[in-house]
Amino acid sequence: MPIISAVVGAIGAIGSAIGALGIVGRAIIGIGLNFVAAKIQQKLAKKNQKTVTGTQFERTYGENQARQVACGLVGIAGHDCYVNTYDKSNKRLEQVFVFSDYPCDGLSRIWAGGSLLTLNQTATDAHSTTYAVANGDYAGRMTFVFYRGTQTTANAGLITNSNPTGRWTADHRGDGLCYLIARMTYDQEKLANFPDFFFEIRGARLYDFRKDSTVGGSGSHRWGDYSTHEFSQNPIVMDYNYCRGFAWGQNSLGQPDFFLGMEMAASDLPIDKYAVAANICDEIAGGETRYKCSIMLDADAEHGDNIDALMTSCAGMVIDSVEGSWPLIGTAQPVVATFADADLIISEPVRFKKKRSMSELVNSVGGTYPEPANMWSPVGYDTQTNVSQVALDRRTLDMQVNFETVTSKRQANQLASIYYNENRFEATADVVLRPYFQDIKVGDWVRWNSARYGDRVYIVQARSIRALTSDGPRNVSLSLQERDASIYTTVGVTPPVVAIPGAEPVYLNELQDWAVIPVLAAGPDGRTYPAFRVSWSPVDDVTVEGVQFRWWPKNEPNNKFSRSITSRETLVLLQEGVVNLETYVFEHILIAPSRVTSWSSQIEATALEGGNDDLEVGLDNLNKDVLDRFAELQTSNADAIRKLREAITSFSLNGAVGEVQRQKMKAQMGDALAQIVEERRVRASDDDALAEIITLLEADFDENSAAVGQQLTALTNSNSALSQTVTSLNASVLGISAQGRVAFTVAANQSGVDARYSVSIRGSLNEAFKETGFFLELYTMSGVQRSRFAILADQFVVTDGGQYTLPLVFENGVLKLNVADIGTIRAALMVSPSEKTIFNLAGDFLSFSD
Repeated sequence: MPIISAVVGAIGAIGSAIGALGIVGRAIIGIGLNFVAAKIQQKLAKKNQKTVTGTQFERTYGENQARQVACGLVGIAGHDCYVNTYDKSNKRLEQVFVFSDYPCDGLSRIWAGGSLLTLNQTATDAHSTTYAVANGDYAGRMTFVFYRGTQTTANAGLITNSNPTGRWTADHRGDGLCYLIARMTYDQEKLANFPDFFFEIRGARLYDFRKDSTVGGSGSHRWGDYSTHEFSQNPIVMDYNYCRGFAWGQNSLGQPDFFLGMEMAASDLPIDKYAVAANICDEIAGGETRYKCSIMLDADAEHGDNIDALMTSCAGMVIDSVEGSWPLIGTAQPVVATFADADLIISEPVRFKKKRSMSELVNSVGGTYPEPANMWSPVGYDTQTNVSQVALDRRTLDMQVNFETVTSKRQANQLASIYYNENRFEATADVVLRPYFQDIKVGDWVRWNSARYGDRVYIVQARSIRALTSDGPRNVSLSLQERDASIYTTVGVTPPVVAIPGAEPVYLNELQDWAVIPVLAAGPDGRTYPAFRVSWSPVDDVTVEGVQFRWWPKNEPNNKFSRSITSRETLVLLQEGVVNLETYVFEHILIAPSRVTSWSSQIEATALEGGNDDLEVGLDNLNKDVLDRFAELQTSNADAIRKLREAITSFSLNGAVGEVQRQKMKAQMGDALAQIVEERRVRASDDDALAEIITLLEADFDENSAAVGQQLTALTNSNSALSQTVTSLNASVLGISAQGRVAFTVAANQSGVDARYSVSIRGSLNEAFKETGFFLELYTMSGVQRSRFAILADQFVVTDGGQYTLPLVFENGVLKLNVADIGTIRAALMVSPSEKTIFNLAGDFLSFSD
């Protein structure tokens, strides 16, 4: 059956059949039970062990690549097996990346050149999904086609575009292979150099025995029928599938073509015991499943190495007995039997060891795990240690454990704590008991209450039945390792930072004595704004180059603000995005390029009342805000009005006094002339008052000239009041006044109004005020700038200046249209003026009455 490997040349066989026997016996005592001690022994022996991980950063090339099966969520650079250029000047490029030799569930994310791409799904079918880059430089220039591995035909585009023809044919189906096609179009500015890609995929859909009703479960899962399987991150489900073996298609004998795994019989894998272990992994801890695994099961690795990687992710061990093989999860268990010294066979020797040798002991476990949120880069988890044990050992005994198949810091902390605590319960023993205890099995917890060796709980590492002798019946031989429930009850607790003796440095992970205090800040316009003062003790850690602060409204965790400063500062004022009386959450991270740091603990604080309510505008209070805005304009007008300067030049005309100011600006060259003339007049008499501005703008060249003028007047007398203005005018007489104002304001660095242009006219008759006007505003909401135009008027009129009957009038809450030319009308109710004809469009009926 032709597959992509005809091009790639990647051909594998059943994974490491030679050497697979190492799991039997070794798994009983080597996985999970003495994890740290086993790691130390491997390090000392320098075992040539292949690391099995869930992350592949380096892109692979060539034919001789191990066959792999991706399970769980995996970060991978892929196997680059095909590159093709085509079209004019070869400006288009295709690349094919193979991810797994077994079908996968789907594509999660793609990074290009280290940046996460935003993808839009443009097409999908039963076997593939097509994506396009949604924004940025690569939008319109980069697309991807993800094939799950179940496809039965070759990609038509690869066949058509192959250059020269025939490099990709209809035989290159990729049957059983999960792969991706990346297509790019050259652009001199946006895509001149094709970037390196990194992918996050959801691995194989797996058979879950708990969902198979034919073996005691509940569901439609069936072994050998991939269409019934589901994506899973459960390490025990992965272990079961690996033990049974992975196959796709059939061999020449018509049998399943197993290429990876152990091909164990289902009868050798007790479903009931597997179900218990799988259920423990699926328990919720810290808001996520307790144990999940990310792994590329490798056909070139020994079976023991693949299973070691699976068991490491869940603190598990493999029990191998005559009843079969099954995993046992690291968790507290009930004591199934208690025996005393009197139950021992006195003719058999007792081997007891209270302490480990110093070479097998550790008092600090630390390391890294791959963090998907950081493009799967290694990130440090919390070091697990105990200051009392360090003092007892009189030196540091560090052990680095990198969890290559774990993608959660909580889970990494939990596992490190388990492995650390297991190592500190050191007692071991070999005893022989009377036949009464023959029901004890490997993995059981037992209690040995010994007057000589102490009262302890142990886990059974190995068990055997002594051959029948002349001395009597068969006795039970047990190998024991000390255990305690506290190993698992303290999981995930971060220990205190312990100063390492011998002048070893202690690094900061967060600022010392840092505090957040709400304050009021004064702006250049005299307004006060809510802000926060953040202070801390001086940083004496030379590895810290800076600090990044991050804060957000408690009720809007996605609306984050950030600011970075140098490590030399001890005080910063944070005001961006802060509004009155809002509660904010603050945290920070130290910038130390030479080591891994994490975000600090969080502090909450509530902003003070800044006293500038007019600056905070939102859709939820828009109606009230519009009315308040005009009230503000009215107050602003009253404050802006001031007495006119005493006349420099006054005149008398019909008993009136007044002042005239004239300004003129002129520029001329040859026949070209441009000038602005502005005249301002004020006059007051016993029975009237006038404020007037006249502006003329003129431009002239040869026969072509243009001029525009405006006369802005505020006039009052005993009968009427009128105000038109571009700045601020005031005129009043005999209890009748007219005021006008145009205002343009900018409110900098506020979450309310960014810019405002407002016009207001206010008139009064016998101290009864009336106001009309409009305003235009720009304001920001949730990081997006928006615009608003509001009008305050009893009557809103639209006319071209020549219509006797106005075409549009809005008055008393009613919209009146003289003539309307409308394409589509959507309405609930249409009623004639006489109310005898009713079109009820919402109810779908017409009514006519006399």
